[in-house]
Amino acid sequence: GRSRRTGAMRVSRVARCLTERDLQGLGPLAALKSEGSIVFAGSVGLTVAGLVVGQLWFMSISHKLPSTMTPQWEAATAKYRAMQLQDPIREGGY
Repeated sequence: GRSRRTGAMRVSRVARCLTERDLQGLGPLAALKSEGSIVFAGSVGLTVAGLVVGQLWFMSISHKLPSTMTPQWEAATAKYRAMQLQDPIREGGY
């Protein structure tokens, strides 16, 4: 029959260090020397890049008013709020 590998043998095979040939073309990631470290560094890099792009996008739109905020819209909103007594302190209220 087949001999079964122990758990330690399987783990050592999976967690082996990469050879110099495996590391060619990885640039600065080649300094990490193991697959797990390279995957972790790549995941962190992509997360940071996504957060930076998201923050830049949010900053680019945060100062803009929605296109519906016209003087007509503001007047209609003020009229509606007055009819509904939504501003009781300002309008004299209850």
